[in-house]
Amino acid sequence: MKILLWHVHGSWTTAFVQGAHEYLVPVLPDRGPDGRGRAQTWDWPSSVREVTPEEAAREEVDVVIMQRPRELEALAAQWLGGR
Repeated sequence: MKILLWHVHGSWTTAFVQGAHEYLVPVLPDRGPDGRGRAQTWDWPSSVREVTPEEAAREEVDVVIMQRPRELEALAAQWLGGR
């Protein structure tokens, strides 16, 4: 399963990405709250991959995990090309 999720809470995300799936984590050049990318201080498995907005729009995502209301209202549609 291919899962898109934003890196919001490091310890929670670290536990979540230990499953046997492929995880797509949005990344932006400034690594701000809407695109932090992979954790810099936590050990995440290689199944976690950073994606830019352009890359995310081309991915066949099965599930989107949202932790903040605005992810549903705006970010998911923007990053997935309106899907």
